[in-house]
Amino acid sequence: MSRADEAAARPLPAASGLWATLRAATIDFYYHSIRLVVANLIWGAGFFVVWSLTVAGAPSFAFVLAPLLAIPWVGIVRLAAFISRGDDVVLSDAFGAYRRYFVPALAAGAAATLAVVMLGSNVLIGLESQSPIGWAIATLAAWGLVLLGLVSIAFWPLLVDPRREGRSLLATARLSALVVLANPVRFGGVGLVVAVVAVVATIAAAAIATFALAWIALVACRVVLPLADRLDDAGVAAD
Repeated sequence: MSRADEAAARPLPAASGLWATLRAATIDFYYHSIRLVVANLIWGAGFFVVWSLTVAGAPSFAFVLAPLLAIPWVGIVRLAAFISRGDDVVLSDAFGAYRRYFVPALAAGAAATLAVVMLGSNVLIGLESQSPIGWAIATLAAWGLVLLGLVSIAFWPLLVDPRREGRSLLATARLSALVVLANPVRFGGVGLVVAVVAVVATIAAAAIATFALAWIALVACRVVLPLADRLDDAGVAAD
């Protein structure tokens, strides 16, 4: 039996409260900090390039390169998924995820980047229009960004989850939406925590580049995987 099969076979405990989840993710990070920080640093190097291009006035290049950040990101989430399922991890698990999920991660990263740019542009254009219709468009686009963020929290752990090897992008996206819709209050709380941590860590650039993203991945896996397992076991999310 492969390591992925062993991790997939381990049942996860029922999803706990938000604060218990945050505490468990912090403990996970403490015990696996070296591997997670290295994986986070690799993502941080790519993020620095994209951010530098944006600040330097080359947003078009940044837009083209941004989807590539999904490659080191799946490495971080893969580590977090193994950790959440109680498996021992090594740094090579992240590198293996780069190869295994290169195409789906790049496709999902490109789709997410395009959606963020389109929705963000609609928010800005709507707010600048100074008309009720424009404000309505801005409001709808803002809610679209919120929904995209919540579904993304669910999507990435499910994409790399060892229990769901080989599931298509479409099936993963469908399950992600079902998990969010079945637990809107819980995901609202998680989304708020993730957003606050991401914004603060981005302002303090060293945090987002070194550890914050790995901690967010652990939180997401701790929340998402038990909820998705429950839907799968109940037959709600059958392919």
